[in-house]
Amino acid sequence: MTEESEVDKEVLDEAYRRGKDYLTRYACAPGVFAAIMDTLGYENDPAIKEVFKATVGLIGGTGNMSIGTCGSMAGAAMAISYSFGFTKKDFENRENMVKVMKAANVVAEVGKKMQQKYGHIQCQEVQFHLWGKSYRFTNPEAMKESMEVLSSDPRCNEVNGDVARWTVEKILEHNPHFSKRKQK
Repeated sequence: MTEESEVDKEVLDEAYRRGKDYLTRYACAPGVFAAIMDTLGYENDPAIKEVFKATVGLIGGTGNMSIGTCGSMAGAAMAISYSFGFTKKDFENRENMVKVMKAANVVAEVGKKMQQKYGHIQCQEVQFHLWGKSYRFTNPEAMKESMEVLSSDPRCNEVNGDVARWTVEKILEHNPHFSKRKQK
């Protein structure tokens, strides 16, 4: 997908809107994962509903500690990986490692976009980029303060929106067959 068609722009805009909206509904990692999957037509897919459960521990830089990968990026990595359809056998057969590395490279493409716009892919560093400070969400006082900031400053929602958009774009570029959306 080198040139955005009108349909592609519509899809990417939908991913961005969902990503922004889903941050307040689900938090970062689950929100991005759900925004991507819902945009690509997986809203009612039972397997996706099960995978969604695995996103919770990735909230707030892994376990709300802020020191891991930004949850938005973690949710994106899960969605990209899922779009490649790996099985355990793919890892057991060394000849498939090229496919595995391609998926990792696609995740890195989204990560590079995030680094360019938000300075890093690590949660606390993204926070520093946005607000000049970082919150350790496991600290109840820091969590309360961060919630006040998040409710009045939409920039974290924009991170979620951007990452969802970039991820849908990359999935459609590298795995267009993955989308269940009906094309116009």
